[in-house]
Amino acid sequence: MLGRNKIKKVIDEALSYSTAEETQVSLFIWDSFLTRFANSYIHQNMGEGNIQLEIRVINDKRVGESTTNRIDSEAIKKAVVTACEISKFTEPIQELVPLPGPKKYLEVNSFYENTNSFTPVDRANVVKEIIDEAAGFSTYGSFPTSTLEIALGNSKGLFSYNLSTAASIVYVVMSNIASSYGSTGSRNVEEIDYQIFAREIVKKVKMQKDLNSIKPGEYDVILEPLAVTDMLMFLGWLGFGALAFQEDRSFMSGRIGEKIMGDNITIWDDGLSKEGMPFPFDFEGIPKKKVVLIEKGVAKGVVYDRRTAAKEGKESTGHSIGSSAYGPYPMNLFIKGGKDNIDKMIKETKKGIYVTRFHYTNPIDPITASITGMTRDGTFLIEDGRITKPLYNLRFTQSLIKALCRVTHLSPSVLVPEVESYDVPFYTGSKVPAMRIEAWNFTGVSKL
Repeated sequence: MLGRNKIKKVIDEALSYSTAEETQVSLFIWDSFLTRFANSYIHQNMGEGNIQLEIRVINDKRVGESTTNRIDSEAIKKAVVTACEISKFTEPIQELVPLPGPKKYLEVNSFYENTNSFTPVDRANVVKEIIDEAAGFSTYGSFPTSTLEIALGNSKGLFSYNLSTAASIVYVVMSNIASSYGSTGSRNVEEIDYQIFAREIVKKVKMQKDLNSIKPGEYDVILEPLAVTDMLMFLGWLGFGALAFQEDRSFMSGRIGEKIMGDNITIWDDGLSKEGMPFPFDFEGIPKKKVVLIEKGVAKGVVYDRRTAAKEGKESTGHSIGSSAYGPYPMNLFIKGGKDNIDKMIKETKKGIYVTRFHYTNPIDPITASITGMTRDGTFLIEDGRITKPLYNLRFTQSLIKALCRVTHLSPSVLVPEVESYDVPFYTGSKVPAMRIEAWNFTGVSKL
């Protein structure tokens, strides 16, 4: 890690080489470590230290970009010159807006020394315990920890900096016929209760001794937070961003102020909340703002980056992901939970299906937020208020808007962090409840 002062010197040096009208410099520096296990033993332990310097210049509304993983003076200058040269040949972007000036940022607690100093031996000890918990079954998974510095600076005087840590565990337990899955994480590794986490996953695979088929159709479902998070991710991409909203391909388009979900559904995005995975600014250097998207079922608003905000004469809400082609995206989503636990949901279900998570989920229709996918890693039949049989995985096709009009029970919300990172280890997460939903549409059975 370089620290705030050294990073600012790198960014200032890059800006000094630019001959463009406007220049933005982004710098990512990270140390990422990973312990991976398969067949119930650790087979990989690795660490990576890397740097990514991104240059973005603007000349006559033409944009040039370049990237390097070196920050010596020669490499910095070459990257800036390359970006300036590229900007001479790109097509003008008429709706481009000027870069922002200096901003003030709220402090967020995103760095934990105990995560930063967590050693390979520490990770191995945790992995051994969760492998031992599943004695008699095969276990697979990974345990990464990382420390990340992100800084942005531009020719208008803006400079933003953040230091963060993250830790997460993916844990899969397999028998001859079935599997169980779980993921957990936090910026603070000591907040991960991996023993209870592992115990629940092993318990679920033990429940799957014989798999059974069930006829497709509409069933009441109980969705664990992993499945709810998958739903929420698609709502984010399909409709909670301003670009989709402005292009009339969002389920929110033309419906602000209308009730589109149930009274018990309130959804918001808040990148500053300590209950999530906080981060103070977006990838344009704009401070994060809390945005209420759905309030008691009523469509309230969407998130903006600078370009989409300018189209409506508004200010950005701090939701740029660094690419205007995809538009803004809410990366820190929350669903207001309730007071019901999963046991109560099961007891109040005459006949239904319990779902651990979804897999291979894809969108069908953005206007109705319809998706299709499959259940995975623990699907069970509920009869007369109790789980009676493990089931083969089921395919579903479902409008999420309709589903969220039929939610009968909500548990307290829990944090479900993003757990996969193959480039810059920038982790986000959602805080969501388990849900009981009536009349979920299952269309087929998979015995693969």
